[in-house]
Amino acid sequence: MMHKTLSCALLLVASGSTFATPQTEKKLSGIVDNVVIPLMKEQAIPGMAVAVIYQGQPYYFTWGMADVAGKQPVTQQTLFELGSVSKTFTGVLGGDAIARGEIKLSDPVSKYWPALSGKQWEGISLLNLATYTAGGLPLQVPDNITDETSLQNYYETWQPQWAPGTKRFYSNASIGMFGKLAVKPSGMSFEQAMNKRVFQPLNLTHTWIHVPEREEKHYAWGYRDGKAVHVSPGMLDAEAYGVKSSIKDMASWVRANMTPSEVKDASLQKGILLAQSRYLQVGDMYQGLGWEMLNWPMKATIAVGGSDNKVALAPLSAVEINPPAPALNSSWVHKTGSTGGFGSYVAFIPEKNLGIVMLANKSYPNPARVEAAYRILEALSVE
Repeated sequence: MMHKTLSCALLLVASGSTFATPQTEKKLSGIVDNVVIPLMKEQAIPGMAVAVIYQGQPYYFTWGMADVAGKQPVTQQTLFELGSVSKTFTGVLGGDAIARGEIKLSDPVSKYWPALSGKQWEGISLLNLATYTAGGLPLQVPDNITDETSLQNYYETWQPQWAPGTKRFYSNASIGMFGKLAVKPSGMSFEQAMNKRVFQPLNLTHTWIHVPEREEKHYAWGYRDGKAVHVSPGMLDAEAYGVKSSIKDMASWVRANMTPSEVKDASLQKGILLAQSRYLQVGDMYQGLGWEMLNWPMKATIAVGGSDNKVALAPLSAVEINPPAPALNSSWVHKTGSTGGFGSYVAFIPEKNLGIVMLANKSYPNPARVEAAYRILEALSVE
């Protein structure tokens, strides 16, 4: 029998100062169970944690095992690898640096990395790095790049396939470099800046780039081909796919991004809004800083189809939006993420005060995640 728990954080609803009712909890539990339990069986997922933010209030659900061999169940404290959902943190941190006046998206890359002064870097801006439009930087930093010297040599010798701003080609090497350069003026490392400017102001006390020893007991194992795995270290991993977090912290992350007016730190509040601004359009999708947006209401097929790697990882024509369009409340704001043993998905609809976080210790196809999230949120959006 699958282990399952439900918990509602008894916090005041942002809009109404009323407490959740048992009827609300029961209704949500039924909707979520009907979607997630079959999903876990179909995809052979050992453990999952889901948070639904409904009327601004988080509800938590957990199933299965964080450590199969050790028989440790998933709890609200279990740490999952977020994979590319980490890019939303990078985007917001970059937005915060813009709000502080430390960087501009229009700045050339060479301003922050003078060694990259070759002809191929002319006309490539921080915006191009953040939105995967530098001209063809690859999905992954090559495995043989293991230190700062080899990383610099790699970028110095890289040659673009397309003119900057014309093609979106999803890339850890691109947004990872954006994160690295965005914090340079602060004098801090990327991890220091993330802790001080994002994690701490939002009280994300169980969110880490490097999981400390005292927290390792909460760190789930991911599963790939039946084997227990954790993500391997790599260059620009912190910036592109390196965050680990709990379901409770991720619900807090969604709430902050969904209602930035409630974030007290002024530069962080502006950074959140800048991350959800629309900088370019690719088909139905609008690219933010880390976040991706679709117009709401929408049909499920738009989000599900766009999440398929055949589309998401393909070089696609991009149209720059200049000036960028500000964050729209009538949006489906979302991001998928994977590592070798984990699969995550986050989505929210600001105008509905409605969101979801899905964390699993197995990587499974993006379309299945998006379809499940859509079914849950759509059922609640008509309330």
